Order: sequence, then structure tokens, then C-alpha cells
Amino acid sequence: MMMDCGAGTVHALARYGLPWQGMTHLFISHFHADHVGELASLMFAFKWGMKTKRTLPLTLLGPAGLDRVLKGLDDALDLRLDELRFPVESRELEPGDQYRLGAGCMLTVAKTPHTQVSLAARIDEARSDAAKINEARTSAGTSTGTSHDSRSICYTGDTAYSEDLARFFAGTDLMISECSFEEPKPDVAHLSVREVSMMAKQARAACLVVTHFYFDVDELDLAARLRQGYSGEVIIGRDGMCIEV
Repeated sequence: MMMDCGAGTVHALARYGLPWQGMTHLFISHFHADHVGELASLMFAFKWGMKTKRTLPLTLLGPAGLDRVLKGLDDALDLRLDELRFPVESRELEPGDQYRLGAGCMLTVAKTPHTQVSLAARIDEARSDAAKINEARTSAGTSTGTSHDSRSICYTGDTAYSEDLARFFAGTDLMISECSFEEPKPDVAHLSVREVSMMAKQARAACLVVTHFYFDVDELDLAARLRQGYSGEVIIGRDGMCIEV
């Protein structure tokens, strides 16, 4: 699964050796160019760059207007998506909707204060019995010795500060958050450093990854500022980074 499809996405998939040809789901948070600008290029790659055969559908998930955007790109750029050798499906989601990604894996969406339709996403996956047993063995002799029945990843998309969104992310293992500005900007629906820290604390996120910067980042300074209000693990996102949850 991929979350959003902004500038540089298609080249990055190849550069970092990601198995893009087997992608089954693409989540679009909203329709600003930096989040959807390479959707047409990705579809073009699926049409002409495939080296393996596939029959599994590619499912696009996103807010109201997704069908219109996909059809508009198809018509304007002559993508001829109907000629793909596997189905391309789209599913428009409303805040509160859930979509089953696979066995034991559920995506849920919530409204963000950014555009009229922008969405954040939460993915919860139930852990297998084997994983639970292994974790219980690893933690034997510690203070609790308990295991977690599920794990989760939350993605803000673009958003302004929102306590409702923090509650939606409650208890997540990994919170991937935009961090657009060093200081709040009135009437601009993006997060500042302090607001990201506050939301991560309110969500009780185990790990915070920040990205989507509109300022030059000093990683040590930014991490220190985020830790002023948040006690979990802080990671400054960068291209090619891999994180295990």
C-alpha cells in the first residue's frame, strides 16, 4: 500500500527497489498537487513499465471526488486505463468509513481541517498468534510480560491542529505527521512544530515521524523541540527511510 502520490514518487519507487508492481492499494488523502501530482505517471508506469503479469486489482482509496480526478486524468492525458491488464478500482470514503485491506487489517478514515474533503488514515492490523507468543516470550521477566493484540500506523495527510484527530490516533504505534511550519501561521491549515508535539502527546503515540517541511530542517534541533511536549520516540523523516513497527 502507498499513501499519497506526490512529486518524485514514481522514480523513488524504482530508486529504493520497492515492489511497486505488486501494489494493491493507494490511499489519496486529498487532491493538492503535492499529494496527487504523480498519479497519472504511476498509472502510465503500470501500463507500460510492468515486467511481471498480474491479475490482482489496484484499489484507489480517497475522499469524495476521487472518481472525478481519476476520470479527468484519464481523459485529459489519454491514459486509456481501460487497456490495463488488471482492474483499477476506486472507492470514495467519507469520514468514519472503514475499508478492509486484508485479513485482520483495517483502514479507517477521519476528516482533517485542511480542505473540504481531506482525510487522515489509521491502519490497524491484528497480530498473528505466533507474533503474540514470540512477544510474550521476549517480554518474560519484564515488569508486565503482556503482549499487544494489534499494531497501528496513523497518517495525518495535511491538517491543522485538531484534538479530534489526536483522539482518532489514540494509542497508535506510529504516527506519521506533517510538520509544515516552525511556528503557527494564522489562517493556514497546516501544523507547526509545537502543534505536532501536542497532537502526538494527546494521541499517546509510541513513535512520531515528521515530514512535509516548508522550512530548512536542522534534525537535532527539530527533534529537541518536538520532545519538549512529547515523550515518545521522535524520527525526522527522510527519503528512503525504513521503519519497522
